[in-house]
Amino acid sequence: MKNKIINYLKELVEIPSVIGNEKEIADYTEKFLKSFFDRSNIIRHNNSLITFDDFNPEKKTIALIGHLDTVPGENEFTGQIIDGKLYGLGASDMKAGLAVMMGLIEHFHKKEKRFNTIYVFYEKEEGPYVDNGLEPLLSDYDIIQKADLAFALEPTNNTVQVGCLGTMHASIIFEGKRAHSARPWQGENAIHKAADFLKRLADYGIHEYEYDGMKFLEVMNATMVEFSGGRNIIPDKFVINVNYRFAPGKSIEEAKEDVLKLVNGEAKVEFTDLCPSGHVCLYNPILVELIEKFNLPVEAKQAWTDVARLSLYGIDAVNFGPGDPAQAHQKNEYVPVDNVIKNFEIFREFISVKE
Repeated sequence: MKNKIINYLKELVEIPSVIGNEKEIADYTEKFLKSFFDRSNIIRHNNSLITFDDFNPEKKTIALIGHLDTVPGENEFTGQIIDGKLYGLGASDMKAGLAVMMGLIEHFHKKEKRFNTIYVFYEKEEGPYVDNGLEPLLSDYDIIQKADLAFALEPTNNTVQVGCLGTMHASIIFEGKRAHSARPWQGENAIHKAADFLKRLADYGIHEYEYDGMKFLEVMNATMVEFSGGRNIIPDKFVINVNYRFAPGKSIEEAKEDVLKLVNGEAKVEFTDLCPSGHVCLYNPILVELIEKFNLPVEAKQAWTDVARLSLYGIDAVNFGPGDPAQAHQKNEYVPVDNVIKNFEIFREFISVKE
């Protein structure tokens, strides 16, 4: 089975699936699923797929979830294994997780399992929050909500990552009056008006929060700017894009208030891409058993993932995957082969019926 999993991963990284172009990899995945599941147990929605066992009401249910898309990128060694690392765009984020899911599907075909199992392969994770391909699977179907615990096989180096930061973007809009730069007194410089705010933003620093025993770090940063005018024009508009990463336990409305407080009424504010934080579910009995059985390290997720989206639907979820998070979105991305095999073996042993 180990060789098959690595072959699945090679095939996956050789299929281009940059966000918005997931049809080919979705077709490949659907063909694979049809080898192991009845057609009635496969749902396809655009380029996303759900497949599931016949449910036994006496068993708990888990969901294994992975996205099919990647960000744009370059890789000179696609499909090659060099020094124990398999290279390819999306190798760590997160086609290694998809290969593990495929290996588990094949391994447990016609075998008894401890859990009812749902497998989710979805499109458009790497884009805007509102276009995410997992959302219609949750809103249009109720199958994933049956899960007592969901695992997003995002890259975590086989560490259990609980919760996740919420994230939002805000356009901070400073307005002035246009003038010639040789006669600035005839105008009002919108860039200069932002000086006090930028100083407060630079001094914001890191806000440490503990939630359910896990430490999360809140940060707020300027990431982009726009302005009107030219080199010899006093600008009448200056827009700063601010990205705020906020801790679990804080609502989107509370996070908005944090930004507005920092702006202090000095500019207009327009909020976009409002993504909630993810619930910390360390109390979940399935998760407790997994962590204790394999002595797995546990840490807070210092980023945003679809664990937050699952939380909104009342689904306990964690990130636990074979990829190396430091490799996500890198040129010549790779995944350590040993990580992939270890992740598969942990899930295989955990899902197998105890003798």
